[in-house]
Amino acid sequence: MRFLFLATKYSIAADDPYMTDDLAGGLMARGHEVDVLLLDWDAPTEGTVSVESGRHGERVIVVSPHAVRGLGRLLFRASKFFLSSQAAARAMKRHIKPGEHDALIAWTPALTVAAPLRRAIRTGISRRILIIFDFFPMSHREAGMIRSPFVYRIAKWLEDRLYRTFTAFIANLPGNADYLRRHYPVPPGADVSWSPIWADISAPVVRSRAVTRARFGLPPDRPIALFGGQLCEGRGIEQMLEAARIGEAAGAPSLYLFVGEGRLRPMIEQAAAQCRAVRLLPAVKRADYLSIAAACDIGLVATVQDFTSWAFPTKTIDYLRVGIPVVTAVESGSDYPELLRPYGISENVASGDAAAMQAAVERLAATDVDLRSATRRCLVEIFDLDRAVTAVLAAAAREG
Repeated sequence: MRFLFLATKYSIAADDPYMTDDLAGGLMARGHEVDVLLLDWDAPTEGTVSVESGRHGERVIVVSPHAVRGLGRLLFRASKFFLSSQAAARAMKRHIKPGEHDALIAWTPALTVAAPLRRAIRTGISRRILIIFDFFPMSHREAGMIRSPFVYRIAKWLEDRLYRTFTAFIANLPGNADYLRRHYPVPPGADVSWSPIWADISAPVVRSRAVTRARFGLPPDRPIALFGGQLCEGRGIEQMLEAARIGEAAGAPSLYLFVGEGRLRPMIEQAAAQCRAVRLLPAVKRADYLSIAAACDIGLVATVQDFTSWAFPTKTIDYLRVGIPVVTAVESGSDYPELLRPYGISENVASGDAAAMQAAVERLAATDVDLRSATRRCLVEIFDLDRAVTAVLAAAAREG
């Protein structure tokens, strides 16, 4: 089977894999072919197109975003969605022949690839799979990233129209598959399934704990709780900062370390200036980040309280790969902590309860138990790429 990926994030660098290119590699390892139309959403808005070779040998058509500048943030964002999608469709027309592909895979938000998706329908790709990482625009509104009711209504109407064009959906948790059916239009006869997130689950090669801590200016013997990733809304960062303040006031030893970039970086910088239990590092290369994670004692995962769908934080896999336990604070009723619970590698607290998070961090920091065998078993049984590949092939087996 030959797949066309419509992606807004895809890595062609050998040392910086992402979930989308891992999935392409998994499909190719099973004997399938993959082409990628990459609308590189985070690249500068330069309007360029190039054809590259991915790290598995797949063809990757890279399209940089288009947008109108100088007329305000709202017009910039709206024009980026529309103009970039149109540019991707033009690149698709130029580089991809009709009838080349048996199935298409896209990721949410579908709106980012609306034009190439519609072209794929016109050219006869009858099997179209949407993999749901989050529910745009509902989760974006709940996280505070979309504040205008008018913008939300337009975005939801457009996203709903695109959902009606898919023949299969793969959510990241069982509860999110139910959420999809309740809040989005699922075409009659479309498959709805779920598969956990996936990634490279091999044990990374990392520097020694002492060397890494010295290199990044971290205390040599203080317990460290790590949050690594985008420093933005919806990540529960406020809860983590409050937990750090509670810990410092109580004389607890743990340090809360944040690694990354994002809109909330100034807030964390201010907290670090006022609280010695908070430390901030900029985004680092992948290998350095894994060494930092291995030099920490606990991984932190949190989301905002008012989400109606359930997040599945990808950073979980990195924490488990380096063998550290996880403190989770996610939406009430989420399936996510239940996947980790049987392995004894996590503590779950209520989303928004900073005192409970601080107490869980200190309990895990004081526990002298090697969890590497348990984290490894969890990775193999839950997060192995092969599970996701099987789910995609099952979804692609149904003709739309």
